[in-house]
Amino acid sequence: MHPNHPKKRNTLVHSTSILVKATDQEPSLQQVGNLIREARLKADLTQSDLALKLGVSISTVNKYEKKGQHVTIGTLLKIARVLEIDLMVGFLS
Repeated sequence: MHPNHPKKRNTLVHSTSILVKATDQEPSLQQVGNLIREARLKADLTQSDLALKLGVSISTVNKYEKKGQHVTIGTLLKIARVLEIDLMVGFLS
């Protein structure tokens, strides 16, 4: 165990404005969808606004948020840029 990491990690994904807590499980697609929604709301954007900025349909943004559907790391990077937040992806041991 790395000395800078607590023994039981509950922080799985962290950005400047979002923190996802989980036990020793990887985040579910639903958790990722919730992150996207929370970040969009904090940025004071509608689904329509985000869709326009990403160049996708409103229904696609809805799918990202409701089910984490079709969310690739590339898509998450685009969303992070549009919402002006950090995206951290990594492996914790």
